[in-house]
Amino acid sequence: MHTLNRARIRLIHLTMGKTNWCDVAFKLALVLAASLSGAALWHRTINMWSMKNLGDAFLAKEIGSRMIVLGTFFREKAEQNVNGKFAIVHFLGDGREVHDIYCHSTRPDGRPMTTRAMIQRIHQGKRAANDICAWAGHIAECEVSESTNGPFRISITSDSSDALIVTPEIPKETRQHELAVCVAPMYIYTDWEIMLTGIETWLALGATKIIVPIQSASETTYKILQAYEKQGIEESHVNCLFYAKSFADLVVFTDIDDMLLPVHPEQVKPGGNINVLRKIFDDHPQAGSLLFEHRDTQLRLPAQSPASLGTVAFDFLRDSKAKQNCQVWRMKTRVAVKAARVDSVNMHETGIHRFGYVQTRVPCRIGHFYHLRHSFSSVSDSTPIELGNLATMLNENWQSRLDSTFSSLLNETLSRSETDSFKDFDRCMGAINEEHWTLHVSRCLTPHVCYSRLRRDMPCVASTTDYQFVRSGSGYLIGQDKQRFMPAQTNCEAPVPVFTDGNHFFAP
Repeated sequence: MHTLNRARIRLIHLTMGKTNWCDVAFKLALVLAASLSGAALWHRTINMWSMKNLGDAFLAKEIGSRMIVLGTFFREKAEQNVNGKFAIVHFLGDGREVHDIYCHSTRPDGRPMTTRAMIQRIHQGKRAANDICAWAGHIAECEVSESTNGPFRISITSDSSDALIVTPEIPKETRQHELAVCVAPMYIYTDWEIMLTGIETWLALGATKIIVPIQSASETTYKILQAYEKQGIEESHVNCLFYAKSFADLVVFTDIDDMLLPVHPEQVKPGGNINVLRKIFDDHPQAGSLLFEHRDTQLRLPAQSPASLGTVAFDFLRDSKAKQNCQVWRMKTRVAVKAARVDSVNMHETGIHRFGYVQTRVPCRIGHFYHLRHSFSSVSDSTPIELGNLATMLNENWQSRLDSTFSSLLNETLSRSETDSFKDFDRCMGAINEEHWTLHVSRCLTPHVCYSRLRRDMPCVASTTDYQFVRSGSGYLIGQDKQRFMPAQTNCEAPVPVFTDGNHFFAP
């Protein structure tokens, strides 16, 4: 019996030590059947779009650089401290992206010349602190061949095969101007009465060139600006600073209703602003730009809008009796610059200075701007003022202007000068300002995010531009093609620009 048990145990050990191929085959068949059943169930119940959705968790988006070229200029020789010829490309780009630009030109002997541009963001202040207002202006400066006097090519990579052709703007102005004024763009602009007040005030106090970009404006506003343009007084241009560098010494950046006047405006004199600005720059030889405060000023427009230019008068300025006091806190500002000393201005603050020049704040008691806004029928914390002498000066100048600049429009019936279009914008901008106190904002603070509900019954003019694009490397370069003025769309809106040419099947 003992011998039988030992034999049985030995047989069991021998059996367990060998591979049981039946078990292996069974397990493989079970796994295969489960896999086939699972695959069948998957494809029966889940489609390919569901599989793509599951895969999205592992995808990453690479946007690439998308630069919109706003203008191209040659660097003024007087602003250079090195030899060579340099071009400046002004473009709009996403501040969260790293941008590269290469310039391709041809040497006199026919050999290609490729240089990498130095790129600077125009403003490193509030709009660089977060990505709420991510898109910002930039300038790229690169060396080009000395023989380059016209178009050259730019690309994102050093490969010139996919490049955008850009044409530097050649200055047409031969006359030198002591003072030019860059005005903020006009968008759904219908208030030509305040516009006339602003332009005539700047002209009376020394400015000889007014530069006004137009997005959309009433037909009457446009006709008035055209009349100034024929006299060489007004231009419509987006790149105001680089455009003015070739002919202007001093450049002021302001809104059309913001004007530099003496601290005591009853002392106003013809050409006085040039003397004020030159004295401040002489007192601060290291200043490249001057940062002025502006004071809200009482404004009461005539109850009835003039029906023609022949009936325009500036006597309503005599009713402006108060302006805000100069205070310790500083907030609202305007900028005046020596054009050759700066490369960028963002309307309220200077950006890039050259050669060690700096921004200088001007105390309110030395000089400040007067904000003659349509809604300022009264102002708080006020100081008495007298604008009678200014009104007299403007009336005298206007009479001579009617005999020359506006002789063709003298008796033409004009559309009503109205400020109604500003009401929705005021409400919109106020709401955005209030959002800032919550630290959670829904949009960037620009007028373009505001919608005006008012339906206008007046004809309007708008600017439009066709664009072309080039795919270069993993990014895009977008350039302007055709620019023109045309009748505005409903409600005085400018049309949305379109792409008319491109070298890739993906749009930017």
